[in-house]
Amino acid sequence: MAIQRDSKHTRRYIDEALGKFLIKSDIVERTKYAWVYLRAMRRLGDDPLARTLGITAPVNPAAPNDVDLADAEHYMYARFLAGSTGDPSTRGLVVAYELVKVVRYALNDEKSLRTDPRFPVLAPAMGAVDWGLSGVKDGLNDFAKENPGKPGSVGAAYQANKDLASGQYTNMYRMYGQRS
Repeated sequence: MAIQRDSKHTRRYIDEALGKFLIKSDIVERTKYAWVYLRAMRRLGDDPLARTLGITAPVNPAAPNDVDLADAEHYMYARFLAGSTGDPSTRGLVVAYELVKVVRYALNDEKSLRTDPRFPVLAPAMGAVDWGLSGVKDGLNDFAKENPGKPGSVGAAYQANKDLASGQYTNMYRMYGQRS
């Protein structure tokens, strides 16, 4: 039986997260903070990057398994990556991640995908891909608005994702820290 997703609930998570950081006038900065906030929610408020950025998130015991929250986090992460790099190949990251999840789930090896061993990687789903691709689209629009006429950096999202996935938060913060 497939897990039911509620796009309205996902949208509420996204809007709430962006709304919490309206003080950030730069949209890419706002999406970074919103992504970290959503990630911290999924991690029951316990996330090192959230602590570094001074972000607190509510604790809901059901959050690590909430597919709508996961979709919102994936949307915001993809939006942040695309918006900060202008990299159109961010779309490939979204699709590739879901394909890797399919393989790892088929091999009964979900735990190898975890960036924090305490929290599950939810099962692959086209709904997650749809939200991620929507985030890429919005992020590329953000980049274009912030950088008129400037092309994105193809491959930059892959490097940023690699740094994030390997837990190198300090490198990510240095690369995409406070913008002037």
